[in-house]
Amino acid sequence: MKTDNKSIILTILFTSNNILYSLTSLTGNVIFWTSTGSKKTKGTKKITIITISTATKFITKRIVELGYTYVHIKLKGFKKIKKIALKYLKTSKLHILSICDNSSLAHNGCKQPKIRRI
Repeated sequence: MKTDNKSIILTILFTSNNILYSLTSLTGNVIFWTSTGSKKTKGTKKITIITISTATKFITKRIVELGYTYVHIKLKGFKKIKKIALKYLKTSKLHILSICDNSSLAHNGCKQPKIRRI
């Protein structure tokens, strides 16, 4: 699948038990997705350095096979492993155009109004 536009969006979601990778076009259509759990690893083994390195190598290999060279990276979730995943992505042949961290921090919302006493 060769395209004229050589850029793609890679979204990485770090959950408490798994890491999800999804490749989307610039318009938002999902091209490919994978997770560390889909590689036959179970439990806490899904969030180790070895599984993250193999998953990022697999995803970069897949991006090159599809014919893309430029990548926008979006990160979601709270994990220390974000830096390790970014390190493996930077050492690949891909050209990273932007890195965006979309982690939303909950703050318990607005203050509730006082209850009226009659």
